[in-house]
Amino acid sequence: MTIRILLLWAAIIPMAIANGILRDAVLVRSLGQSRARTVSGLILSAVILAWTIMTIPWVPLPGLMQYAGVGLLWLTLTVAFEFFFGRVVAQKSWQELLRAYRFENGDIWPIVLMVVAASPLAAAALRIFQ
Repeated sequence: MTIRILLLWAAIIPMAIANGILRDAVLVRSLGQSRARTVSGLILSAVILAWTIMTIPWVPLPGLMQYAGVGLLWLTLTVAFEFFFGRVVAQKSWQELLRAYRFENGDIWPIVLMVVAASPLAAAALRIFQ
């Protein structure tokens, strides 16, 4: 089960990269930097939630609390990946990395992280209460 949970989370990475490419290649030109960041964050949040709703049946867990735990794991992995990739690969400063958490210039990264954390529980609840 752990492998499935990790695979579902790992699949979000290329989605986030594609979203960033879309933002930089299309949205910035048509909306400007600040609005493009907001729209990009909303798109990524919707994609993550839709992905989780579609794939959560692949992770049958005994109860909703376990799905909440999956969300916390995904949140932890996402933040760890962001800081590791940002520092080691992109060689960004801590100041640059932390800028995304300040709701400045249209950035809504903390909301995206809340969606990452909440989506497994929300998706499982939707399945249970349908």
